[in-house]
Amino acid sequence: MTSEPRHGSGALPPITAHHLAELVQAGDRGASDALENNPPPHSALLSQTELTLLARVIEIFGAIRQEAAVALNALHAEIAGRRELFTQERYEGRVRSIEASMRALLNRHGGELEQRVYDALKAKREYEYFNYAHRRTADPKVDKWQFIMLFLVVPLALESLLNGNFFAEASEFGLVGGAATAVIISALNISLGFLVGMWPARYCQHVRASHLFWALPIYAGMIALIIWFNLAVGHYREMLIASPDSRSLQVLPRVLESPFAITELKSAALVLIGCIVAFAAAVKGYSAFGSYPGHGAAYKRWRQRWSAVEEERRRLDVTLLPELEAIRSGIGGFTEDCARELARLQSSKAAAEQARALYAARLAQLRSAKDAALMQYREANLRVRTDMPPAYFSQSLNVAEIDQPTELPEYGAVRALIDDYERQLANMPPLVEMKLRERLALVRGLDLAGEVERLKTRAAEAGRDAFEQDEAARKQANAEFAAMQR
Repeated sequence: MTSEPRHGSGALPPITAHHLAELVQAGDRGASDALENNPPPHSALLSQTELTLLARVIEIFGAIRQEAAVALNALHAEIAGRRELFTQERYEGRVRSIEASMRALLNRHGGELEQRVYDALKAKREYEYFNYAHRRTADPKVDKWQFIMLFLVVPLALESLLNGNFFAEASEFGLVGGAATAVIISALNISLGFLVGMWPARYCQHVRASHLFWALPIYAGMIALIIWFNLAVGHYREMLIASPDSRSLQVLPRVLESPFAITELKSAALVLIGCIVAFAAAVKGYSAFGSYPGHGAAYKRWRQRWSAVEEERRRLDVTLLPELEAIRSGIGGFTEDCARELARLQSSKAAAEQARALYAARLAQLRSAKDAALMQYREANLRVRTDMPPAYFSQSLNVAEIDQPTELPEYGAVRALIDDYERQLANMPPLVEMKLRERLALVRGLDLAGEVERLKTRAAEAGRDAFEQDEAARKQANAEFAAMQR
């Protein structure tokens, strides 16, 4: 913001003849001096009152002069500070900063792509090692979770619908009670079947035979649990038909005593449907995440890392080029910056003119007040005195600084600085273009699309080189460990 003169803010009160006359008591002193006919007619020197008035005037003039000098010096310092910041070196630094920002952006995105390539190659190496160690010859089929949920919900709905019809005959709440019971039974069947296929069934074919010691018993036990659970469901339905007040806890002794003693066809169908649904859920659990433990996770990790590489490459095409263009667009604007600074200088020039005009107005006030106060003193003196007045009473009291004021040197310095700064701003854009021609041509002519393509190529090669170096170091460490004497 441009500094504004503060003379009108109350630092000095307005100067009036009444104020100045009261300050030195011009009328009273003029009359009292006249009682003794002072100053004498032959005197060429000012009276004591006139000297006091002159001293007061010079004192007020000094305050006005100091106030104007302070305002103009502050304005001069502000313009000089802005000029020091607004230099050709500033624009050279801006161009270098823009170029460095573009290079830094390319390097940062290149580093991210390089890391993703390295991670993808590492995940692929781990996946290939997993295939070798576990004797896998084909990629696993990994289903999406949405498909898995759909596959499980459909059997749940179908079995719940069928079981609900079967239990509706045995429930005292009719179809609603049968449906609630059927949903619980269906959910347990599907959960048990899915768990069997996902956990022990897959470990039964593990390359390490040690897994069979725990997986095979659990596998057989869970199959028996599913069969036993569905038999219990069939017995429970028959108990409800025979006695609606029967409790589910009463099923256990009956199943243990005669598990296959189911007489009704619908109850047997209920058992069969439950076993079929559990089997279907087990098949899906077996294949949902790959039919071999850990195979699907290793494959999915590799595919995700490779997808991240492709995604990063696409992101560079979509976002990096506009970002680089946005940075490069800030390289110009020399003419606009100079125009804005010239507009600020006009405000500074107006502030300097205002300070000068206020100084001149204050001097005019002081000059009028001086003449009026002196006139009041001499008129009072002439009314009372009986002798002739001194000859200088017919002349005005002249103070060169006030009656013949000169231009403020501070104002001249400010105007000279403004004029010189304006010339500099007018000449700066072509000078900047001339000085930075080669660097500007380099940045403006930079093939950003080509740079992005070269960046992707370099990042892919760097990631591959880093991975190969790590592989070589790992193999060297393994060879040295194998060669150690034990």
